[in-house]
Amino acid sequence: MFWDHFQFWGEHLLLVGIWVSLALSLNLINGSTGLFSLGHQGFFGVGAYTAAMLVAVLPEKMGWGAPGIGLFLLSFPLAMLTAALFGLLVGVPCLRMRGDYLAIATLGFGEIFRIFAINSETMGQSRGLSVPNVVRAFFLDTLKMERDDARHLELIFYIALSWGLSLLIFVCMRNLMRSAHGRAIMAIREDETAAELLGVNLTRYKVLVFVLGAGMAGLSGAVYAHYLRYVVPEQFALMQGVIFVVIVVMGGMGSFSGTVIATIIIYFIPVLLSFSPDSVRVPVFFEPGRGLVYRSPKELWQVIFSLLLIGMILLRPQGIMGSREVTFGWMRKRAESAPGKGGVT
Repeated sequence: MFWDHFQFWGEHLLLVGIWVSLALSLNLINGSTGLFSLGHQGFFGVGAYTAAMLVAVLPEKMGWGAPGIGLFLLSFPLAMLTAALFGLLVGVPCLRMRGDYLAIATLGFGEIFRIFAINSETMGQSRGLSVPNVVRAFFLDTLKMERDDARHLELIFYIALSWGLSLLIFVCMRNLMRSAHGRAIMAIREDETAAELLGVNLTRYKVLVFVLGAGMAGLSGAVYAHYLRYVVPEQFALMQGVIFVVIVVMGGMGSFSGTVIATIIIYFIPVLLSFSPDSVRVPVFFEPGRGLVYRSPKELWQVIFSLLLIGMILLRPQGIMGSREVTFGWMRKRAESAPGKGGVT
């Protein structure tokens, strides 16, 4: 019974960890720098497909047999580097654009990648790719574990991996924004013209941020592909990218703490609604001749999500945290004791 509950909540905990890392990487681009990318799901997909092809396609093409733990470990830096390379290829020509034009250009990349995957035989076309379960095979064959023990340890491993990645990205982003480079990035967000007059190289910093964000998204995609053990193009559709843009706006543009909070809220709305009893019905609209039409709360998560977003825009347009971060007491004392440093808010 315990492991049944752990399997259910553990999978959600794992997936929300992947969402957090992906949303944090997008917040660096959209929130901290003030750009507007709608194609972040494309970099997420590049990382997922890179990891999947490394362990599923390459060994078969090369006649190596079953992939080992070495290929599994190699897939993470390779997924990050591949997504970062795509970020560079997209960023160099597109980041001279601003506002809606940049959003359309990045949206085009995301859709081009998805359509390319649908039509590529190597990438499995619309049926996608199945990814071997390298971690469980390692536990079973190398460590000689029982099947149930291997399955439970595998879930614990991926939970630690997803949240460890989220923590790593969070710390790296916080440290980056507190550095001289971070101040230059925030200057671009506030006023590009003034930042350029002060000597900030706009193109250099925009490309840097875009490459870093894309690389982190690719790393998240590798974790996603290895755990789910399949990737299909529809997992990286436009709606996925829109959800993460909403998370960034809802949490607070530039606030990494707000991004974490908003991700957890938005992810668990449909999860919690799924527990509503089938007997509970909510009136949703009036139809002449039939009267009130009722629906189960399970079917209304998109409506609740939309109402929540509208309420945030009306009542707190700056987002949950605004531009602030959650600061613990020991962190504040450390920042205040550092030479030449003031308090952190």
